[in-house]
Amino acid sequence: MKTRLLLICTLCHTLYGQELSNSTNLDQFFTWSQEPSGYDFPVALYVPDNGGVVPEGGYPVCILLHGGGGNGDQMINQFSSVLSCHILIAPSGYQNSWNICQENSDAPDTEFIGLLIDTLQTFANVNPDKIRILGSSNGAALANRLFIENDNVGVDRIVALVSQLNTSQYHDTSFYKPSGSTDAALPNCGYNTMANPITSRAYLSICNDNDPSIPYNGGLSVGVEFIPAEEAAYLIAQYKGYIGSMISGMMGNPIGMPLIFEYAYPEQEVYHIRGNAFHGANESQLDYVKAFLEDCSLPLSSEDLVNPEAIQLIANAQTSSFRLTNLPEQAEVCVVNNLGQSCTIHKNQYSSFTIEEPAGIYYVQVLVNNDLLKILPYYNRE
Repeated sequence: MKTRLLLICTLCHTLYGQELSNSTNLDQFFTWSQEPSGYDFPVALYVPDNGGVVPEGGYPVCILLHGGGGNGDQMINQFSSVLSCHILIAPSGYQNSWNICQENSDAPDTEFIGLLIDTLQTFANVNPDKIRILGSSNGAALANRLFIENDNVGVDRIVALVSQLNTSQYHDTSFYKPSGSTDAALPNCGYNTMANPITSRAYLSICNDNDPSIPYNGGLSVGVEFIPAEEAAYLIAQYKGYIGSMISGMMGNPIGMPLIFEYAYPEQEVYHIRGNAFHGANESQLDYVKAFLEDCSLPLSSEDLVNPEAIQLIANAQTSSFRLTNLPEQAEVCVVNNLGQSCTIHKNQYSSFTIEEPAGIYYVQVLVNNDLLKILPYYNRE
């Protein structure tokens, strides 16, 4: 980026006590070097139809930040079914991108989103303490900038989807923000001012180990050097007070179907999810987002009907087989490898199963009525 902010323009003329609706105009007007006459950032929005009843304390809000080449309307379409109990706010970046390092846009994006947050907190039907930010790809890089740079305590949860921290944002054992211009030709893209993110926010990173665009294990892409995804989450947890070892590799907790792996620092409210959905998100990852952002309560599941703790795996040390105890009669059993790929198994008598796969660690999934009930790790010796 050649030049950062030259001039910030005006706040939306929003009156305290007014209710946000689907017809509210939230577009924000700014001027900067590329737009000396001014530019209106378009903002799409979705307000749930709850029969006119506003939740106690107001609706939670999720600001959705699109990836490079995307727009706000696309994000509303993608997440309206995932976060159906949130007000969704989806701005479109200048030239359909966000100003991180080498993008064509020089726009004052962090100031724009900061002003948008301030404006949203004035509406009577908005919970000012439950403003969430979810960014995807280029938008996740901006979400990470906001995690580092924005100090509004009403922003309580941030999700970075398919883009972890880069070495411009974190280097020399500290977080950084740009003091002026952002440009790929500058050291660390111009991120030269130490920053101290507020520690009250929960943070979720979702990345994929087969992502063709953003290297899961770190490396150069789209003009910046990425920190390995699991390490990036660990660095945030450390900053928030974690003193243990990094949770990495096979230490991840297998959950969901499709299979994903959770790397959790619950006391610090820092979470990382590893999947294999390329440069996107699968159903398990989106379910995790829904739970992390505390959207609507989930419907009754099979876990309410049977006791998953009673199901135990007993491995046969002599053959490639295992037995499951207390298996519900209606249960379905499948096995996946650590890439989430289905494996060939054969059911024998008395809830015994044989696996036709090489030696290694596998995950036995127990489902009832297509609901995932339990995952059990299994080491195949042959």
